[in-house]
Amino acid sequence: MSAPREPVNPFPLPGWEGTPMRPLRPWDRQAHRSYYVPVDGTEAAFQEFCRQMDDLGGLLEYGRLALVTGESGCGKTALVNRCADWVVLELDRLGLRGVVLDLTGCLPTDKALSVDQRTVEVCDQLVDLLVDRDALRPDAVSRLEDAREVPRRVFPRLGRALREDVALVVLLPSPNELVDEVIRYARVFSSAKVLFLMESAYLGRDEVADVVRRLESWVPPITLSVGPLDPGDAQRFAEDRLARNADAGRFPRLSEDAIELVEKHCQSVAMLQRFLHGTYEHKLESGLGYTEADLVSVEDIRAFLNTKSRNGPVNGP
Repeated sequence: MSAPREPVNPFPLPGWEGTPMRPLRPWDRQAHRSYYVPVDGTEAAFQEFCRQMDDLGGLLEYGRLALVTGESGCGKTALVNRCADWVVLELDRLGLRGVVLDLTGCLPTDKALSVDQRTVEVCDQLVDLLVDRDALRPDAVSRLEDAREVPRRVFPRLGRALREDVALVVLLPSPNELVDEVIRYARVFSSAKVLFLMESAYLGRDEVADVVRRLESWVPPITLSVGPLDPGDAQRFAEDRLARNADAGRFPRLSEDAIELVEKHCQSVAMLQRFLHGTYEHKLESGLGYTEADLVSVEDIRAFLNTKSRNGPVNGP
């Protein structure tokens, strides 16, 4: 007789069960590659990125920059990570080693920095990561280390400093509303074999158009945007997560009313993940009604939100 199936929450990502709000990161965790669901325009944005990158000829010859914009929680980071992973896989097919350097969290959060200060911080930490990943030619290490606080001497020379079989994908900190920072990386700091990936929740359509205009005589940036959830996205996302975890353990399905509720109140994929994971976790912890024969109801979602509201404001029905 087989052992009873353990109750599980079907919404965390593999390997990150304790941090359910972290975005997909397939270049670091291959199991995440199959977890992308075509919601809020991210699939079209990803396909546009692949189309513009083409055979990576431009990247290998003169470098590229891609900028992803959209409101907070709309899946920008997950899209950036998917783009980085795709480039690494394509480089591998060309016999090259794609090295992803994540510098998104390298800036201090307790003070405002100028563009010059921000780029110096990025450059300083970039050099350390390049050495750690054995991405540099031996004769180039000392030259870059000596110039690590002078971005104009480091970034444009990266292509020549990298090992012959290496290309870089650099995940940069969000420029927020700093258009000049985007321009600097795309034009002044560009280098063969280096792809810069950036995201911003503050640069709007006019600012992005300004970036494109100011670079029209240079290497054009790839500009992608993601938006709020579209009708049907919430159900598509929920059904994907429930179906893929059907063999992981036992858990209830979502009632039609519950799906309608999250469809109505969740504007972003991050909010959707928070609602669904939190509701299932709250119901799981209660120890009641958590079998395949049960349903997660509107009342279950409200019970989760009421619990959260005791610790601070929460958006929800």
